[in-house]
Amino acid sequence: MEKKLCELTGFGTGYPEALTGELYFSWKYGEPDGYQKEYRLLLWEEERLQWDTGWIVSEQSEAVKYQGSPLKEDCDYSAQVMIRTNTGRLTESDRISFSTGISDENWISEWLKPYQPEASAPMFRREFFLEKPLKRARLYVCGLGYCEAYLNGEKAGQDLLGPAWTDYRKRVCYTVYDVKKLLKQGENVIGILLGRGWYGSMINHALDGILFSAQLSVTYEDGQKVWFSIEKNSGWKVYSGGPIKENSIYIGEVYDARDEADGWNDTGFDASYENGWKTAIVTEPPEGIVVPKDVEPIEKICRISPAAVTEPEAGCFVIDFGQNIAGLIEIEIEEPEGTEITIRYAELLDDKGMLNTANLRTAQAKDVYISAGKKAHYCPRFTYHGFRYAEIRGISKKESISGLKAAVVRNAVDKRGHFECHSDLVNKIQDMCVWTESNNLHWVPTDCPQRDERLGWLNDLTVRAEEAVYNFELHRFYTKFLQDIADAQGKRTGAITDTVPYTRYGSQPADPVCSSFLILGWLMYQHYGDRDTLEKYYGCFSAWTQYLYSVSEDGIVPYSYYGDWASPISGSIEGSYGSGAVSGITPGTLMSTGFLYYNAGLMRQMAIILEKQEDLPLWEKIAGDTKKALNEKFYHSQTGDYASGSQAANTFMVWLGIAPDKEKTVKRIVKDVKEHKIHLTTGNICSRYILEVLTENGYVDLAYALVTQTTYPSWGYMVEKGATTTWERWEFVESGPLLGMASHDHPMYSTVSAWFYRYLLGIQVEEAGFRTFRVHPYFPKKLPWVKGELNTVKGKIEVAWEKSEQEAVVSVTVPFHTQCYYIIADGPCTVNGKAEKPMDGKLILKPGRYKIVHPIL
Repeated sequence: MEKKLCELTGFGTGYPEALTGELYFSWKYGEPDGYQKEYRLLLWEEERLQWDTGWIVSEQSEAVKYQGSPLKEDCDYSAQVMIRTNTGRLTESDRISFSTGISDENWISEWLKPYQPEASAPMFRREFFLEKPLKRARLYVCGLGYCEAYLNGEKAGQDLLGPAWTDYRKRVCYTVYDVKKLLKQGENVIGILLGRGWYGSMINHALDGILFSAQLSVTYEDGQKVWFSIEKNSGWKVYSGGPIKENSIYIGEVYDARDEADGWNDTGFDASYENGWKTAIVTEPPEGIVVPKDVEPIEKICRISPAAVTEPEAGCFVIDFGQNIAGLIEIEIEEPEGTEITIRYAELLDDKGMLNTANLRTAQAKDVYISAGKKAHYCPRFTYHGFRYAEIRGISKKESISGLKAAVVRNAVDKRGHFECHSDLVNKIQDMCVWTESNNLHWVPTDCPQRDERLGWLNDLTVRAEEAVYNFELHRFYTKFLQDIADAQGKRTGAITDTVPYTRYGSQPADPVCSSFLILGWLMYQHYGDRDTLEKYYGCFSAWTQYLYSVSEDGIVPYSYYGDWASPISGSIEGSYGSGAVSGITPGTLMSTGFLYYNAGLMRQMAIILEKQEDLPLWEKIAGDTKKALNEKFYHSQTGDYASGSQAANTFMVWLGIAPDKEKTVKRIVKDVKEHKIHLTTGNICSRYILEVLTENGYVDLAYALVTQTTYPSWGYMVEKGATTTWERWEFVESGPLLGMASHDHPMYSTVSAWFYRYLLGIQVEEAGFRTFRVHPYFPKKLPWVKGELNTVKGKIEVAWEKSEQEAVVSVTVPFHTQCYYIIADGPCTVNGKAEKPMDGKLILKPGRYKIVHPIL
């Protein structure tokens, strides 16, 4: 039997460290060779075979649900798949291992807090004794806001800024660590260090103080299992005089190394009352249920060295890392005792080469380190910053500057796609998009990583989400966020919120453009074959859609906050919300009603998939009512325009399929683009859609010209101004009245990346989970070649093309157990050197590698 030709995964993203929900299996085959004929799944509890499906004749290879006896909590399992192909090949995967977690009802530990509610970073410890040699040990810990766990002086895990951010009134996440190697027979010590995080920063929790709970599961070599949990009077001590004097997501950290308590989390330390340690207080638990962190942890992904170091003032060093990132500074410090080193962060410099922090608003973005007079490595713990530039003061040894690094920090999701082409400008735009998305994956899809916001805005996500799933593996990340949205949804009205978790900014009900709630579920189904997520949230999606319909007046949704947000300032309303970001040329109610129509269409598709035929009349009625209302209120039949005829208004209606005379309306879009000298007047929503509408209606060269435009407003203009991440608005803002909304690291304009995958490479899903997919590349005249790939749950799709004026040569890799429709005009072509005739505008490609040559029409 051949090994390692297939790989067993969850939904292509692996398994969480503590599984408590349903168990699913998906697998990939390493070679693009044929189809699956049958499979066999096996699951072991430790080394005892618990489940064997036997050989099942089936084509299914994604989202296969475990059907065996219930899994035990806090237990180790492994699984393997065997497959037999239509060519007779037999192969098996390596075993994958995973562990189950514990449920809320089995979280028996008490919660502890320090005496002083205002304590910034209290340190807790407890001594305990292990009687015998260990076979297994798992530590379950939840610290709110942030928490680090130590055993015998060693940190558990490499994660940062955990546990996951949620609405703590609904659910709180624990993290689980395999700690066998950190424990020993005899005396042991567990240490817990808390930081404020989101819990300690949110107004409704600020007076409660920060708190934690933990449970340790130990299995001895003789098979005896013991739980160590927090009980009243269980010996936990707390100290609030440690070195972290202040920590905040927005403000930064103050660290006084003179107050370090060496060995506080190890055996042999004096944690007496005389030494400042007190008995920890048992407190009320948070309101939410305790659940595992079913998402990849935040980690240090990579490190970046300085690209340049200047000294614009004596003793003031400004470091340019050459890339706008979300992360932290790592620096070696050796200064006299009491020396105060300050590190500040910014995306911009002023004319004198000093930091320009004006766009950070109230975020101080500053870390302070006070030296203890000895050599030390410093990296802040319970904060992160968005920056390209850092300013350091207080350092006397310049070698400390040359040796420092910037650590990129985000959820450790894998890269999923890759795109590159002949155009250096387009490649730089793609790099901007990938970096921007990467910088905004911090438990939720944030809007920005630097200022006093960093929230999960759903309006941006409506267009951003598809770009993100082409670039990153986001099944676990987005299914976690779907639950966050559902947690914030109104139980009576069904209205969702603009931001999730709901805090600081936004409203309830959300702006109707927040179709991202439905879109996330749809993308999980389309890209990962995850039908159960559609089933789980169908009622929630329905409630939001029906809420919008219930408030409509004569078919029109009557309210809008953001609409096609942050279009060029000439088309925005001066003085409006978001430093003048509300469109003055595209009615918000048109956008709102259009998304109600879009929701109804998605709900209809979901109802068909989930076999809810009884719901179809409702969704068809809503779609019919809104389409009629949009055309009656906004359409001008004489010109083909909608509303004022803006690019956004016309584009959105064509994209939705509402325009009665599509050709006429498309021509109006083209005319407007040309009248603006090949520039956009669109905002965050329709800047994505206009490229798709132009491409699909015969104007790919115009779409490409918009993408490669280098004067304001354009993506190329951002590159020309030195951007390495996409901006919040088309304007380059470093001062003036727009500063209130001027992030230089904002993914809502990174949506152009999806166009690269969907239209230049041409990769689009046809059947859920990429069982069938389309490759339909478009060939702009000024672009000689393109290549890229997408790692799907079925395997890697690869596309590359190069062309002359008349002919394209396209290479396509079709993964095992998939089928590809290569879209091509009827006419002569060759496939791997043999003449082929397309049928109904497509070639049907089975698994394998292909070289297709055809004329460009």
